[in-house]
Amino acid sequence: MKNLKYFAWTLLAIIAVAIVACIDFSAINFATLISGGGIYLSAGVVVAWIKNEKFHELTAEEVDKLDESQAKEYHNALLKNRQEREEAIARKINELEAKAEQSAEVKEQIDKLERELSGITLSDIKEMMTAIKAHGEEFNRMKEEGIMSDSTFKSALKSAWDEGVTDSIAKSLEDNGNKKVKFEFKASQSYGDITNGSDFAQMKPGITDIPVRMPRIRNLFGVIPVSTEYFKYTEQETVVRDAFNVAKCATKASNTKETLKVSTIQTEVVKDVVEFCRAFVSDYPFMESRIRRLLDQSIALKIDQQLLLGTGVAPQLNSINLKSSEFSATNPAADISGSIQDASYVDLVLGMETQIIELGEQNAFVPDTVLVNKVDWFKFVQCRKDANNNYLDARVTVSGGDVYVGGMRVVWTTLVPQNTLYVFDSTKGEIVDRQTVEIEIAFQNKDNWEKEIADLKGYERLNFLVENNNANAFMRCSDVATAIGAITEVVAP
Repeated sequence: MKNLKYFAWTLLAIIAVAIVACIDFSAINFATLISGGGIYLSAGVVVAWIKNEKFHELTAEEVDKLDESQAKEYHNALLKNRQEREEAIARKINELEAKAEQSAEVKEQIDKLERELSGITLSDIKEMMTAIKAHGEEFNRMKEEGIMSDSTFKSALKSAWDEGVTDSIAKSLEDNGNKKVKFEFKASQSYGDITNGSDFAQMKPGITDIPVRMPRIRNLFGVIPVSTEYFKYTEQETVVRDAFNVAKCATKASNTKETLKVSTIQTEVVKDVVEFCRAFVSDYPFMESRIRRLLDQSIALKIDQQLLLGTGVAPQLNSINLKSSEFSATNPAADISGSIQDASYVDLVLGMETQIIELGEQNAFVPDTVLVNKVDWFKFVQCRKDANNNYLDARVTVSGGDVYVGGMRVVWTTLVPQNTLYVFDSTKGEIVDRQTVEIEIAFQNKDNWEKEIADLKGYERLNFLVENNNANAFMRCSDVATAIGAITEVVAP
C-alpha cells in the first residue's frame, strides 16, 4: 500500500515536469483524468533518455550539450516512452480493477489510494510549481541558445499558469468532489514543422533591373533610309556672288559662279552576340524575351555613345564631337571675350548659340539643343543664387516636362563629361540608316548543335551625316570653367 502511494506521487511529479518541458502550453487544455487509484494520460510525455535499454532522465546541463540531431532523437525517445508509460499504467489499472471484482481487500486498497490521491490540494500543486519553474529557467536558457523553439516555454508559462490555469484546476476539483482532476493534451504545430518558411513567401511579380542610362542622342536627329552600303550627297564646294552696280546700258564682266562636290559616306555595323543554352530557355521561357531585350539595349546604347563620341575612323561612326568646332571667346564671328558682367553657365550657353548663328550668317543655323552634364547643370544653373539667396535664372523655362534655356532644349546624359557641353542645330545632322536592328539566331556555330547551344545575334548598319557646309552648326566647349572666365568682364580695381 505504501509503495502504491509513492508510485502515485512519483508519477504525478514526472507528469508535471513533462508538461512544462515538452508540451507547448499554448495548445494545452488541462483534462488528464486522475481517478480510481490511477492516472489516465491521453497525450503526456515523460522526460527520459534511453540508456542501456532503460530510460534515464537528463538534467538541464545534459540537454544543453545536445546538438540539433541529438535533440530530435531525444524528443523521439520521449514520445516512445510516453506510449510505453501509458500502456503500463493502463495495464496496472486494469489488473487492479480485475482484482477488485474478486477481492474485497484489493478493492479496499484501491479506494484508499483514491482517497490519498484526492488529498492532493492546490497547495501541493503550487509547491511542485516552484520546482517546475526552476526547471523552466534552464529550459528558457536552452531555448535562447537554439535548443528549444522560441514559443514553447516562456510564452506557455505566461499564457497557461500565470493567466489562471490554477483556477481551472480548482474548479475541476470542486466539480468532481475533490476526487479527480481532468487534463487534456493536444498536439501543436509550430514554425519548426516547416523546413524553410521563406519557400512559401509571396513573391513580387517581374524582375527589377540594374539602372541603365537611356539612349537620348539618336532621337534628336532625322533619319535617311538607304538601301546600299554607301550613300552619296552633293554640296556646294565654292561660290562667288559678284553682283555690281553699273550705269545704264553699261557692261561689266561678272565673277558669279559655284562649284559642286559629290561626297560619300559609308555605313558601319554595330553588333552584339549573346550565347545561351537552349535547354535553359526551354525551362525558363521568359528568359528568351529578356535575352532579346538585353541585346536590343546593348546595341542601342552603343549607337548612342558612338553618335556623340565616335572617332569617324571605320568601323566607328561619325559623331557630334567629331563634327563640332571648339568654342573660343575670341571667335571672329562673334568675339565675346571679357564682355559679360558676372558671367554664368547660362551666359556661356547663349554665347555659344550667338556664335553659331553668326557662323550661319544669321540665316542657316538655328541652334535648338544643348547637351549637358547633369551635375554641371545642377551646380551652375539650378543652384545659382544672387546676393540675397534668390534663385536664378529667368531664362530657364520648363514646358511639357522638357527644360529650355533661351528657347533651346536642354538634354542631359552621362555620356557628356563634367565641365563639357555641346550646343547645336539638330536639323543639320541626320542618321543614314542602311538597316534597322536585325535579330538572328544560329544553332550550328562550331559545336553548338552537339552542346545544344544557340547564338542570338543583333546588328544594325548606319552612320551619322553632317555635311561639311553644316559643320559650324555644332559647337563644343571642352572646359566650361575656363570659358566662363574668358567671357567675364574684368572690372578695374
